[in-house]
Amino acid sequence: MAQIASTEQRPRFRLRLTDLFWIGGILALLIGATGMLDRLRFGLAPAAIGSYVPWGLWVGFYDYLVWLEVGSLLLFSGLVYLADDHSLAKIKPLVLFTGFVVLLMALILVAMDLGHFERFWHVFVYADFGSMITWMVWLHTAYLILLTVELVLALRGKGKGLLKALGIVSLPLGLMLILVSGSIFGVVAARPLWNTSNLPLMFFISALAAGASLLLLLVCLFWADKQSDEFARLTRRLSRIAGWLTLGGAFIAGVIAFTILYQGGGNPQRAAALQLILSGPFWWSFWIVHILLGVIVPAVIYFLFYKNRLLLTLGAALSTITFVAVTLNIVIPVLATPELEGLAEAFQHQKLSLDYVPNLNEWLVVTFVFGFGALLYGLGLRFLPVLPKRTQE
Repeated sequence: MAQIASTEQRPRFRLRLTDLFWIGGILALLIGATGMLDRLRFGLAPAAIGSYVPWGLWVGFYDYLVWLEVGSLLLFSGLVYLADDHSLAKIKPLVLFTGFVVLLMALILVAMDLGHFERFWHVFVYADFGSMITWMVWLHTAYLILLTVELVLALRGKGKGLLKALGIVSLPLGLMLILVSGSIFGVVAARPLWNTSNLPLMFFISALAAGASLLLLLVCLFWADKQSDEFARLTRRLSRIAGWLTLGGAFIAGVIAFTILYQGGGNPQRAAALQLILSGPFWWSFWIVHILLGVIVPAVIYFLFYKNRLLLTLGAALSTITFVAVTLNIVIPVLATPELEGLAEAFQHQKLSLDYVPNLNEWLVVTFVFGFGALLYGLGLRFLPVLPKRTQE
């Protein structure tokens, strides 16, 4: 009888709302598995990228994830350690864990874009510090190590002094990483739309805007007491920060675009690449996905409806998700603009085409990587002490 009683007293497994992450992650892994297997078996052959457009969907998503990861951690560390916002520190384990998962996803995606990703160690053994890519790999490795140490300390609830010191160190390290990420494009002289000193700064502002929306989304979803004055104050503050950063980034990009179009005769290739973004076959990704859904709708919610928790969550989610349109529009249209007149007609081959459209294999690989991230994130939310205490029931 005692054995029966003890069996009945065992806690029963109950699904939580956060379990949707790992359940959805498993489904995404199954859907994307064939694409990932083809990538591992046949290299880059199944992808639509080629000699003229060597960077495509995967690099666009990689930069997007880097913006989310670095931007959210930069803003979080700045508010907690420089502005002394101690209330935000309550979700530090969650923010660090989110950044850690997003960073892993970014690194996997960029590895898939390499012809021989198994040779990544060459960058460490045969480092060329005259290359921006070398700096990016070294900085990303240092950032991963720093983030891992921070996460372990936060989960154990120990070493607060060391945790603060590491958080402050992460500020200049994250800043260097995002600036170098932008400089990789900015130093390419053959691509006039990239080749500008403004691009690293645009990466920095965009990363902060994307990171602010992600940080606001985490607070809206996982804050312990959503009826408290603390929650209302924090969401109001973060919505203002996210709103001004989003509008500021859009305004600066608009000024740069106007200048390029006004001077189009001086640099027709730069103007042609910009026109491809604004009015090309995928104009809707800029005007509808980014401007309407990613800027206008979230900004209206951030400034006018920030007291409505449901709308605020929707606005933060929209802004966070649609930021991928920005990185895709930075990467793809520039490469799809011919460097020389008649280049597209000079040779005929599927890998010598400027008409790049991501194919099914590329989308399946992205689905697999996001499935991996969702699975890891969901398991972490269930089994690791990353959520505020009132939500860990």
